[in-house]
Amino acid sequence: MTTWGVIRWWELRRLLYNAVLFLIGMISILAMELLMERVIPPGEDAVEPFVLALGVLVYGIVANLCFTSGWIVELVGRGTDENRARARAQKHFLLGLWLSCLLTSAPFWFGLVFWLTHKNS
Repeated sequence: MTTWGVIRWWELRRLLYNAVLFLIGMISILAMELLMERVIPPGEDAVEPFVLALGVLVYGIVANLCFTSGWIVELVGRGTDENRARARAQKHFLLGLWLSCLLTSAPFWFGLVFWLTHKNS
């Protein structure tokens, strides 16, 4: 596979990566908001909307920078063994996707812990 072929392989998967993270992120944020609004006083925000929007934007940029490192690492690894670098790249993509999904679900886990620790207050 050529250098451009490697980049194309990764970039074709970026759309799937972003779609999955977007879906998990939106569900996670909604779940966090629902959990937290059950225990915070009426009229209060679970999270300041501007901070939440800024956090989503920054997270999306950082996640995509990390995704880009996938094809960079593969291209560097091709210097020793192209076949091994390709096999590692496929594993790294799946591992990175799973870890990103776990990290993207963090608002849900935060909301769940917040709710559990404040539900009887």
